[in-house]
Amino acid sequence: MKVLSSTEVRQNFSAVLSNIEIEPVSISKQDKTIAVVMSQKRYNELKRLEDILYGKAAELAIQEGFASDIQAQDLMNSIA
Repeated sequence: MKVLSSTEVRQNFSAVLSNIEIEPVSISKQDKTIAVVMSQKRYNELKRLEDILYGKAAELAIQEGFASDIQAQDLMNSIA
């Protein structure tokens, strides 16, 4: 992942937008990462994986007796 300072991003915003189609860009300020910019396609992929992960965690909680079907469904609805 490319790492740029906030100043570099501000000065080269158009180039940064072009680059995010290839890879995410990490933005730092005072040597701390403050944001990551990625393409909408990559964001959608990660969001889908997150949804799958939450679904599997809910299934496991039900199987292990940590939550009822209703509790798991309520949780899933609250984060959707």
